[in-house]
Amino acid sequence: MKRRREQGSDRVSLDVLSAVMDAAGYDDATEFETCLYDVIDPDALDSLFHQRTRGGRVEFTLDGYEVRVHSNGVVEVTPE
Repeated sequence: MKRRREQGSDRVSLDVLSAVMDAAGYDDATEFETCLYDVIDPDALDSLFHQRTRGGRVEFTLDGYEVRVHSNGVVEVTPE
């Protein structure tokens, strides 16, 4: 599943959570088995992918899904 970050969004961490929720079929964020903060610092992730960032990618695993965040605003979520 690929999702493009919303224009004007400075919170890629929220986009990641939303993408994983969609992929996993979660109705609520309380369904996560792992807290995002236990995997990656959400503030650091948001800072890395500020709207003016060019180039780069971060990969990590969250709740059984491989997450790839690209500097072009794409968040990819695939099952492990």
